[in-house]
Amino acid sequence: MPLIRPTALRLSKMFTQRRPERLWVHSCVALLTILCLLAATQSINRTIIERQMVAATEIRASQSQIMHAHEIILIADKLAISDHSDVSHLNEAIAQLENSYDISMTDQRWLRSFDAANSISIMVQRFTDTAKRLDQATPEQRRNLAKQLNELYVEQGLQTHLTAATALMEQQARNDTERLSSLQRAILIISAIALLAEAGFVFLPTHLAVQSTIQQLQRQTATLRDSRSELQQVNSKLEQIAHQDPLTGLPNRAHLAAYLEKMSKRKRTKELSILFIGLDNFKSVNNSAGHDCGDGLLIAVGQALQSCIDEDHMVARVGGDEFVVVTDEPAKELIGRIHASVTDPFDVKGRRIAINVSIGYLEFNSKDADPMGVIANAAVALHAAKSLGENSTQLFTQSLRVDANNLQLLQTEIDDAIKRGEIEPWFQPQIRLCDGRLHGVEVLARWRHPTRGLLTPDRFIPAAERAGLIIDMDHTIWRSAMAYAVLWQKEDLWRPCISLNAAPDTISDPYLIERFLLELQRSGLGVDQVNIEVLETTLINGADDMAAINIDSLSECGIGIELDDFGTGYASLSKLTQLPLNGIKLDRSLVAPLPDAAADSVIRAILALASELGLSVVAEGVEEDVQAQHLNDRGCAIAQGYGYAKPMPAAEFRAWLEKHAKTTLHIPPPDTQIIQHT
Repeated sequence: MPLIRPTALRLSKMFTQRRPERLWVHSCVALLTILCLLAATQSINRTIIERQMVAATEIRASQSQIMHAHEIILIADKLAISDHSDVSHLNEAIAQLENSYDISMTDQRWLRSFDAANSISIMVQRFTDTAKRLDQATPEQRRNLAKQLNELYVEQGLQTHLTAATALMEQQARNDTERLSSLQRAILIISAIALLAEAGFVFLPTHLAVQSTIQQLQRQTATLRDSRSELQQVNSKLEQIAHQDPLTGLPNRAHLAAYLEKMSKRKRTKELSILFIGLDNFKSVNNSAGHDCGDGLLIAVGQALQSCIDEDHMVARVGGDEFVVVTDEPAKELIGRIHASVTDPFDVKGRRIAINVSIGYLEFNSKDADPMGVIANAAVALHAAKSLGENSTQLFTQSLRVDANNLQLLQTEIDDAIKRGEIEPWFQPQIRLCDGRLHGVEVLARWRHPTRGLLTPDRFIPAAERAGLIIDMDHTIWRSAMAYAVLWQKEDLWRPCISLNAAPDTISDPYLIERFLLELQRSGLGVDQVNIEVLETTLINGADDMAAINIDSLSECGIGIELDDFGTGYASLSKLTQLPLNGIKLDRSLVAPLPDAAADSVIRAILALASELGLSVVAEGVEEDVQAQHLNDRGCAIAQGYGYAKPMPAAEFRAWLEKHAKTTLHIPPPDTQIIQHT
């Protein structure tokens, strides 16, 4: 039983051979088997023929012995009754008898056995010897010799023995023929069995393997045919994807570049206008309404832009919330229609969403060899437009490209600058208007660039934001500023109160609380000695996300929160009531016109609102004593500006503290300020 299953398995594998690469082995075995069987058959046939020829020769020789013996007797009888002396015929007959006898006795063991039993050889020898004596015998002797020959041949049984030998030879030849024929039949049967075996073990598996291979090839052909059709469909889809935005169905950046390349080679009577359009504060839509509404808004804006141009012009989506319009219409006319098309809120998934757009634009002509460069220049113009505020437009100029290249270069350098301490805190005093004493300082950032000199924040803050390093830069400035403040406190120069500026990304950092509180604890300052200033844009973009959570957490820890540059952004009054603010800072654009009546009205309204909400107010950009006096009369508590002191590095500010920290400060007359600043 243990051997049956493996044997059956091997037999099954032999009959179900599906490996065409092994067929040559089976074919070679079958060929060798057939060749061996053919060789064996040929050998047997040749043996049969040879045996039959030998047997026929021996039988003829045996029969000729009888004939020659008769001939010798007849010649002897003639010699006995006549005086004829010619014995040549007798000698010839004797020689033929001896030769026939020798032939019949060749390799015939059975005949030798027969001869041994019957003394046929002796009798033949006596017969031939007696016949040879006739040649020299007298007539009387010849009669006696003839008589002896007759007695030997007839009476003593030579004739009988020769006849029996011939019959025995014939019988043995028949036996050999039958035996070889049986062997031949056996070989034929073996050949038939071998052919059947080869048919079962070689030709049938070969046929099955070939048939299986053909079927497999047919299936592969069908599969390849289907795959080709699918591949064509996929290629068509890929081509569509490669040139079409999947969300809006508009052409994408690659299609736009190809279109501009084609248009640059055409002769035109009108220059093309390239408008790079970006949605303002689109991130807040995703954060507040969800990404589905954001996607719906992008689709709606794309349709609105298409409605502003002719069919032979193009609207492409080239980024998350960025579109490009290509037209031969004057840019300013199209810009007006685009702003008008997005004035009303869009209905998206049951919600009304208002959006503004900023636009950078340029004129495209055939001299602009690189379409991607044209798109990049329009993008530079868009970034410049966004820096001007929402709903702005900006024409591309080469100076913008220079600024963009400088910004990119600063972006690559700012990481090393932070690590080397090239970006350092500067300090600008904040003065109480009621008594002219030092209230606190605002911490500002300056970059001592090794080749460009001293850089102000407006030149490197965008680079830090693009490089993703604004958070690290803010914390580096904060740590350094707190270290200086603690040092001045230990030197008893002043009990500091510092205001730290936080970028939108910093105030939205999920790790802000842990990181800032650890730095504050290590510095040794109290929570009442530190304020954090946030921008209005931070409140607009992040009141519902991490920024609002961090502001609440900082306030709960006792950290004062001030709203910076109030009056320049778009923070609603509700934001002032929803968030735990401690104060606001009036932007210099509101302070500069004082004591203008219109500006005074705005200032009084803001101060009244701040008073109702319990918020302190710091006025920025105070440069004249009349401004300070006017703000003090209206109830503004704190002021800062070049009228009191400009921002100073740490060493210079320490010297300033030694001189003014415990004195009353007043803004000097304009002539004195000019002398001081020079």
